[in-house]
Amino acid sequence: MTGGVVRTLRRHWLLALLLLAGVLLRVVVEIAYQPALLYIDSTRYLKDLGVFYPGSINPIGYELLLLGPVLLVGDLGTVVLVQHLLGLALAVAGYCLLLRLGCRRWLAALAVAPVLLDAYQLQIEHLVMSDLLFQVLLLTVIILLTWWGTPGPRLALLAGALLAVSVLVRLVGLTLVVPAAVFVVLAAGLRPRDGWGRRLRAAGALVGGFVVVIGGYAGYHALWTGVPGLGGSTGSVVFGRTAMVAECEKLDLSRAQQVVCPEEPVPERKRKGIDYYMHFFRGQVDTDELPEDVTYSQAQHSLAFEVLRSQPLDVFGGVAKDFLKGFAPMRTQSPGDVPLARWHFQTEYPLYFSEWSLNGWLEYYDGGSYSVNERAAGFLRAYQLGGGYTPGTVLGLALLVVIAAILGVGRANRSGLRAVCLLVGGIPSAALLTAAAMEFSWRYQLPGLLLLPLAGALGITAVLGHRPETQDSTTNR
Repeated sequence: MTGGVVRTLRRHWLLALLLLAGVLLRVVVEIAYQPALLYIDSTRYLKDLGVFYPGSINPIGYELLLLGPVLLVGDLGTVVLVQHLLGLALAVAGYCLLLRLGCRRWLAALAVAPVLLDAYQLQIEHLVMSDLLFQVLLLTVIILLTWWGTPGPRLALLAGALLAVSVLVRLVGLTLVVPAAVFVVLAAGLRPRDGWGRRLRAAGALVGGFVVVIGGYAGYHALWTGVPGLGGSTGSVVFGRTAMVAECEKLDLSRAQQVVCPEEPVPERKRKGIDYYMHFFRGQVDTDELPEDVTYSQAQHSLAFEVLRSQPLDVFGGVAKDFLKGFAPMRTQSPGDVPLARWHFQTEYPLYFSEWSLNGWLEYYDGGSYSVNERAAGFLRAYQLGGGYTPGTVLGLALLVVIAAILGVGRANRSGLRAVCLLVGGIPSAALLTAAAMEFSWRYQLPGLLLLPLAGALGITAVLGHRPETQDSTTNR
């Protein structure tokens, strides 16, 4: 048995070294901040435990699938420990998938290095937040759709249901069914003898599984609130983006739309940022001026869609600009962005709300208060600010390589990996684009941190023409 372990370590020595470094970094995080880090959204998740109310700003998938079950057997420290272990598992699973699809061992190991070593990934794993679970679900869907070759209807149905579950963890997953369904239709490269009929049935099963789960949750939402939906923030999300560019004086607005259209000049709105108009703008609106039959939320929706109709280039130009921010070489912050410091390790325990409230949550769920090991926290901060993260240019290059593979550059046409590249590159791209439509935050870049390097490795393999050895032995499920 020992000899087998040694041979495995020799074959996968680069992954083993990176995995060891990832484990040590996570140990330092555990030492630095006890029992866990709590962000603003953390309290919303904790408040909803046992109630599972679907009408709040976040859907309830994280509470149902990870936070609630772990707290049944442990405390908040256990939650973040599980999340750190899942972070390590993401790297191992991604590495195994890349080997399965024909990547070289060294290339596969480098592709999972970001999720093991990136300080922003480490920090989010130590927060009581849904982002890590979202990453897990996305990689699980990709594995389901690619591990056994072209997916049959049963696997596609399961993958579609899991994609829907990812939406219930983070709403930006709503668009990801599109690249997944396109992959299933075009996946002939994995098993060329599969006909269009089977692939179309599988795509239908994937979309069907997605719709059934989403529809079921929308019905659950309707039971609580009286209207079907996925969360309580849809109106403010659309409004926040459009409020940034609305030319109130030039648009033909109704009375209700005029009341909620910001009076500040556009440059001043950009300094305040989308987050302000999503969450704080209502305080400066005199809702008594609204017509009696129009609510503030209805007025928001109405103005947002009027701006979308009249100024589409302004709106989508802002989305494109925020999408491209994630590929900057350094982590920077533009005026109006969600503060970058929120995702930095601090030498003191970060407080996003009152210390009294923080101690209350920690006492209730963990039986104690917080503590910080200053030396460990100082090391993590220096590591992060000193370059312990993945440059956006690396992710951008990975995206360009996978696009080249999809287009058939080099030997990609004969690699059998073009459709897989479309899936593995399309899912994070759709997630990042959807997040950019809401607002830019470095936290929202994490799906790309996990999946774009995997896509880049597959793109390199496809362009160089290394065909997966497992292709001919795969079977439909």
